[in-house]
Formats: sequence, C-alpha cells, structure tokens
Amino acid sequence: MIRSVVDAYSQLAKRDLRILRIIEAGHRRYEFVPQRLVERWARYRKEEVRDSVRRLHFLGLLRRNVSAYLGWKITAAGYDVLALHTLRMKKKVLKLSPTPIGVGKESVVYAGESPSGFKITAKFHRGGVSVFRHEEVFKAKIGRYEHLGHVYETRLSALAEFYALEKVFEAGGYVPEPLAYNRHVVVMQYIDGVELYRLDAGEFAVIAQDVLETLRVALRLGIVHGDLSPYNIIAGRRAYIIDWPQWVPLGHPVAAAYLRRDLHNMATYFKEKGVNFPVEELLNAVGEGDVDGGERFIELIKTSLL
Repeated sequence: MIRSVVDAYSQLAKRDLRILRIIEAGHRRYEFVPQRLVERWARYRKEEVRDSVRRLHFLGLLRRNVSAYLGWKITAAGYDVLALHTLRMKKKVLKLSPTPIGVGKESVVYAGESPSGFKITAKFHRGGVSVFRHEEVFKAKIGRYEHLGHVYETRLSALAEFYALEKVFEAGGYVPEPLAYNRHVVVMQYIDGVELYRLDAGEFAVIAQDVLETLRVALRLGIVHGDLSPYNIIAGRRAYIIDWPQWVPLGHPVAAAYLRRDLHNMATYFKEKGVNFPVEELLNAVGEGDVDGGERFIELIKTSLL
C-alpha cells in the first residue's frame, strides 16, 4: 500500500535519499550493491552511511544480501520512494490517497493532488506489458542488466503509456491529460466518472462517438490501443479511453489482430446497448495511419530507460 511508502518517505533525510539513489545507480553493475562501494561513492563518513542503510533496510526500502558479501538491493517500495521523491521535487505530486482506486495485474492506481490543487491520478506500473519489450534495442540494453529486467520492463511500460497518452491527447483524443512520468510511475489528470462496464443507463450513442473519435485519432498516429474493452473506458463529461501501456504500432505484425479484437469488444458492448459501432469504417481508416508510429518510440527507448 502507498500509505506505508509515504510513511517511510516521511522518515527519510536528504542523506538517506542520496544513499538510496547511489544504490540504484550501483544496480547497473551489481544485483546487490556492495556496502563497501556504497560507502566509497557516498562521500559521507562510514558511520553515517551505515546509519542510513540501517534506516532504509528497517523501512523496507532495501533488501540485504546474506551470502558472499554484504550488499544491498532496492525493493519495489524503494523504487516507489525514489519515483515519488522526484515527482514531488518536480511539483507534480503533493499527496496521494491512502488506498488505491484501481488495482490490476500490471498496475496500482491512486488518486492524488498536485501542489496547485489539481486532482491527479498516479499509476504505479508493476509488470512489463509493452510490446516494445521484444524489440532488439530494448533486449540489448536489458541483456547488460539481466538482474534488473523486471524493473526496466515496468519503466518501459510507464514510458510507453506516457508516450501514447501524450500523442493522443495533443491530437485531440479523449484520454486523461498526461502530466509527468518518472521511473515506473505515470501522473495524469484525474477523470471523474464511472467505468463503462458499470454504466447501466446513459447516452450510449454519444459515448460511442467519443470512443470512435479517439480511436480515429490514435490510428492516424499509428497507435493501436491493444487492450480496449468497457473496462478501459471511463464515462464522465466525455468518454475517456485509459490504460495505454500495451499499445501497438500499426506497422507491428500483431497490430491488425489487436485492432480487430479491440473493435470487436466495442462492437459487442454497444450492440447490447442498441448502438451500432462502425467497425469496418475504422478498419478502412488503418490505411491512412502512420505505420512508422512505433519507430519514433523505439528511438525514445534508446535515450530514456538507462
């Protein structure tokens, strides 16, 4: 729960956070970063470093190596603290709800507030679902840090979601406004509404038009959602499509199959509500999309993850 992470963060001094970042950097070479190296890199007195490490370990932000040598590995909570600290310093997050507003297999979502009073959502990625994890440029980088594969897959998923949200939002699609991301966390506008699958009554024809418009925008950009269903649409002032980390570029071999699945899910849902969803119209629009939409993201991977 984020409450324990926030409580731990509130107990950390500037020195503790610096030690945590040093250990994060040390993971590029070690799964468990030797304490002797942490003491050397930190440029604090050994007693101060050991005091910080003990505090970080006690708070559950570090895991200890008990085999060949004394070393430390950052836990999931430790990465949460580092991401939250950075987002706080960038004035993107002030506080978060103590309990999640959404829990899935690959993420946990919290409501929150920015320093300016803007209501936000913070999504913590817990699993790697992006299709780009199979790209050679990503696998080559991860090959050097095999012990951190899961960590970087969550970072890739966060980056992929932020990228798709930013492109679709800027082009006029109905998605939450992306505000920032850091490591495995994406901060976006909070959408006040209800998941479409929970909606018993409403203007379903209007909702279908909003979904249709967003899909048109995404396809023009070369982006296929890849996991679209009534569970990933929030009906509020407009109908917003959420949950984009698994998006697929139009040029990808599985794009056509994923797009048909997305459209079939929508057509089936709206048919039950007495609304026709023009599947063939969207399929015909694929030829007008940017088939190189994924190439720009692959270039971004080269500079953004490691």
